Amino acid sequence: MPVSGVLEHLLEYWQELPRPEGQYIPPKAALTPSDLHELLPRIALLKRHNRYDIPIRMMGTGSNTHWHNPHIGMNAFDFTSPQMHENTARLYAAVLDQPCAALLRKTVERKSGPADVASLYLPLADTEGNASYIISCSIYEDRQPIVDITDRLILDQQNIRQLEYIDLGYGTPEVVFDRPTPNPAIHSQAKSEKWWNRFMPSAQKGAHHKKLDS
Repeated sequence: MPVSGVLEHLLEYWQELPRPEGQYIPPKAALTPSDLHELLPRIALLKRHNRYDIPIRMMGTGSNTHWHNPHIGMNAFDFTSPQMHENTARLYAAVLDQPCAALLRKTVERKSGPADVASLYLPLADTEGNASYIISCSIYEDRQPIVDITDRLILDQQNIRQLEYIDLGYGTPEVVFDRPTPNPAIHSQAKSEKWWNRFMPSAQKGAHHKKLDS
């Protein structure tokens, strides 16, 4: 199995969820928060309205009041590097339309140095049986604490190391991603100049330094 620890727990939980007769992926309504209590701080739930309109329905990083702008209800593409919009749309489409799971590994820059993050994406159905929801979970592979929303949602071509699809019984997609134009300047930008800075808190109010088991 390509995942272990927390991500394996979520994958196994997804596989055991009940499905209505004739439905190949579990409905969002089958999720039981009490069953996910240990995972909830690491969970994000997205809903696809159309290819480029995928609002965030749930985010386990803490209260919306900790951020300059509430992120619940915002489009996930607002937290995606502009150069990665089309590739991100293809990723979400692959998870929902195949359907399949996606395991994405990236390296994020922190004050203490680079850190490796792994994220698992899984499809869920709406009340009509359509694949409309994505549940995702992110962990630090070196057990560093989560303190920043950018470590969870923002996708940038500079930091993605690996993308692997996991067959859920319906095959895996053949997706061709564009190679974005390199933008080395992004790492030299001052914090105040970065495009995602408008979402960041002025102070880490009530930040909890929880360890994530990999």
